[in-house]
Amino acid sequence: MIALAERVGAAYDHVRGCELAEEAALFTDHGGFFTTPLETRRRADLIVLVGEIPAARHELLLSWHAARPDLVPSHKRRWFHISDARREDTASEIAAILKRVKASVVEAPGQLLAAVLASVRAGLGGRKSVGVVEGLDDLAAALGKAAFPVFVFSGRQQGIFTLAMLQGLVGDLNRSRRATSLFLPSDDRAWGLMLASVWMTGFPPRTGFGAGKPVYDPQLSDVTRMIAEREVDLHLWISDGEGDPPAHRRGLPLVAFVPGEGAVSGAAVTITVGRAGVDHDGVFYSSRIGTLMAVKASAPSHRPSVSGVLRELADALPEKEALPC
Repeated sequence: MIALAERVGAAYDHVRGCELAEEAALFTDHGGFFTTPLETRRRADLIVLVGEIPAARHELLLSWHAARPDLVPSHKRRWFHISDARREDTASEIAAILKRVKASVVEAPGQLLAAVLASVRAGLGGRKSVGVVEGLDDLAAALGKAAFPVFVFSGRQQGIFTLAMLQGLVGDLNRSRRATSLFLPSDDRAWGLMLASVWMTGFPPRTGFGAGKPVYDPQLSDVTRMIAEREVDLHLWISDGEGDPPAHRRGLPLVAFVPGEGAVSGAAVTITVGRAGVDHDGVFYSSRIGTLMAVKASAPSHRPSVSGVLRELADALPEKEALPC
């Protein structure tokens, strides 16, 4: 897809492009201290969950709970949760996990997560802050005894400033002790595209090739915005069969790649494709291991792969330069 976009001077985006842009900005604009899921499972004797952790990651958290950290003689692991004013629909989900791992809660009722983290950072640094943070003293005591504390967070937070505040907190801790963080993407498949994009262009999705070279601009190359403001003359949409239909505009030609047999409403062309990991083998990012992993087809079929169809499209263009593998 990215190679074809480069060939025709297009921009490319992901349906979770806004979340991806914020997650990428943490690394490109701020940086921080990071570890891997396997190292967290093996080493961390103190795990601090920060904000909302997607339900898809709860099984991973429970697998850590069942493991024993190897850096302390007791082989025991303590859990905390830095909480914010959570939505009711996610409170019950995370509450069940907190009960299972016996996590202590650090919170400032009614405050957004960025404000809670700012108060925790100030309190741990011996500075005054506005309001009272419940559970802060217990967290400070646990950090003082921990051999390898890890702050676990997701991209599904309240903006880049929240993520940056967390990294500021971890950075402060590293002035006197060891501490790190673990990033769990809000969507593994979206993060896999992000890694492939950086590998191929040096930039995350929302990159465009209109200038003849890759230019990353999370606002300019927001495809939904581009469609609404009539900046595009063709929309190619690749679906895995889940989520909402694509943004569309009357009069804009839409080419849809979908795993289903039916035509997509409003599409000029609908092409049936196979799903990676189902109809054919694929490669996905896995939060469990923190890298890409090969996945065998669970129900092999004769449906073509997306990459195969895109390659055929590229071969049919006037320019005959082969796409990279």
